[in-house]
Amino acid sequence: MVALALGVLTVGGFLGAIWWGFDLAAHFRVQYAALLVPTVALLAGLRWRKAAVVAGAALLVNLALIIPLYLMKPVQADGTETLQILTFNVTASNPERASVIDYLRASGADIIFLHESSTDWEGALGRSDLSYRMVSAREPGSVFGTLALIREGVVANVIPLGDFGQWSIEVITEMDGHEIKVLGTHPLSPVSPTRAAARDEQLRIIGEWAALQDDPVVVTGDFNASTWSRGFALVAGGADLINSQRGFGIQASWPAGYPLFGIPIDHLIHSPELTTIDRHLGENLGSDHFPLIVTIGWAAS
Repeated sequence: MVALALGVLTVGGFLGAIWWGFDLAAHFRVQYAALLVPTVALLAGLRWRKAAVVAGAALLVNLALIIPLYLMKPVQADGTETLQILTFNVTASNPERASVIDYLRASGADIIFLHESSTDWEGALGRSDLSYRMVSAREPGSVFGTLALIREGVVANVIPLGDFGQWSIEVITEMDGHEIKVLGTHPLSPVSPTRAAARDEQLRIIGEWAALQDDPVVVTGDFNASTWSRGFALVAGGADLINSQRGFGIQASWPAGYPLFGIPIDHLIHSPELTTIDRHLGENLGSDHFPLIVTIGWAAS
């Protein structure tokens, strides 16, 4: 029964376009693989050959989706200027604001996006001595939204990109004299058919936005979609954007504190003209997400 269930979930993860519940199954590829290894060994030991073959096939499918994230190395950087971007769902109710602010100060990131940023968060950040300018994309009447922390002289625009009450922030900056657009976004969590459809529609529109830009782009934030989900494919595939996980592995960002259930839903993807130089998760700072810090540069030609 375990082998059958894991096989069904493995296949179901590819069928997110048919039903939103199938897309939820796409998130747990690592967990399926971890459970299938002993399952295949047990079935083989019992000489239940057909069941072992089915479970083995499911294991190979999941490994084929996981292993390339470790083996596919990013393109080498050209060695010029770099840009460090930090994205973090701080959780509106997170009481560890002082620790988060200290972490942001020490990070030295060029651009910071904070999701689920409430009025309390905005107040705490406004009273801090952080050397950033704040730009809020919290819709009037909303409990929280996305907040960008940017350096003086950098342009930031709040843009809807879909009528879903989840505004995004477009930061226009330069790297080595060339303009780059960095979009911070936080679609709805897919906990119902309506919210799942809204998430997918917003990510699809973001993919279209990226494809229309003349300048290289970066899209980052809490996508509420794992690397293998339909939502991630809609935004990344819409503009042939590169997944910064390549060469750096899974880096499961949620839920913080529960590594056995961890899945990667906080992302940074970018145009092919750019490359990922470094990518890592930060420490546990009271949120149910880990911060994601990515350094990008120009790809060597």
